[in-house]
Amino acid sequence: MDHELRHPLTHLTAGSMLRVCDGKGRAIVVFEGLVWITQDGDQRDFVLAAGESFRIDRQGLTLVEAMRNSKLLLVDPEPDDIVLEMPSAAELHRWARAQRSAAIAAALQRGVVALRRALSDVVSRLSGPPAAPRRLNACAAG
Repeated sequence: MDHELRHPLTHLTAGSMLRVCDGKGRAIVVFEGLVWITQDGDQRDFVLAAGESFRIDRQGLTLVEAMRNSKLLLVDPEPDDIVLEMPSAAELHRWARAQRSAAIAAALQRGVVALRRALSDVVSRLSGPPAAPRRLNACAAG
């Protein structure tokens, strides 16, 4: 299974703006921060926080303004003949957390194995080979 991110994240500093021209069908997925979205000819405005997404539903100019430092992904539309369900940003976050948790667990497991091996080596070095029995000299009492 290929989990490679095919589109880079767009970083917007607070107050900066992203202009999307004729983006109908494209999706905006917010990973961090808070953005304000408005579309030309649409009286509605949208505010998205981390974990939320929005699909642009009209041609023309769409403005995305960062209300806080933000990271977002602008996803290209799918061809009309293919219907794919895009995971929500929350689902992407859960998947990323699960991947991170699995990587941490694997690293911890490798660390435990290495620590056990090192402790075993130390114990075997400290105990060393068994000592040879000493001969006791008997003294005759005179």
